[in-house]
Amino acid sequence: MRLLDEDTILKLDGTTVRLRPTLRCALKISEAHGEPVDFCGKILKNNVTLIGDLFAHGIEDEDKRRDALAWLSYSPQPLRKRVEHVALDLYIFALHLAGIDPDEKPNTSNSSGTSMKFNRTLAELFGFATGVLHWSPESAWSATPREIAHAMHVWRRTQPGYEPTEEERDEQAREQALDSTFDRVGLQALKNLA
Repeated sequence: MRLLDEDTILKLDGTTVRLRPTLRCALKISEAHGEPVDFCGKILKNNVTLIGDLFAHGIEDEDKRRDALAWLSYSPQPLRKRVEHVALDLYIFALHLAGIDPDEKPNTSNSSGTSMKFNRTLAELFGFATGVLHWSPESAWSATPREIAHAMHVWRRTQPGYEPTEEERDEQAREQALDSTFDRVGLQALKNLA
């Protein structure tokens, strides 16, 4: 898994706001707007209620949150234009809420299993963060789903009897190939210095 900056930066008529896809935000959005496929679809349909909720729960700074909600409600620009201005960025933010990296190729190897409700998955992430990793509840709520999933992955690798998955073995092989390439390049650079 590749760690990335999951925050979304929006420029709203001179105000810059930062949205963070925390576990708390994901739960609030899911409770109000359903599964990720539902709320992602609503963004594409320019659902103003959802956009307001994304601002309300995704912007941690109170003043910036107030400014963003005021921009959505009272800007002189037509509402349709304001919504179109943020739609793509909010769609990517919604993918981050679901723990999805929009740049990562989807894993289809386990697609035949039963679908889990998103809220249940969020509860399991919270339970793992607080029960296994002993994070405080506030730390768990403030983490993103991908951060907790990454911590789960690292923890799992430390457990007795751990066997890497085929995907993990492929990733390790790619990393080893890169390491040996960099070693050769570095050795050649040292030889050139002499």
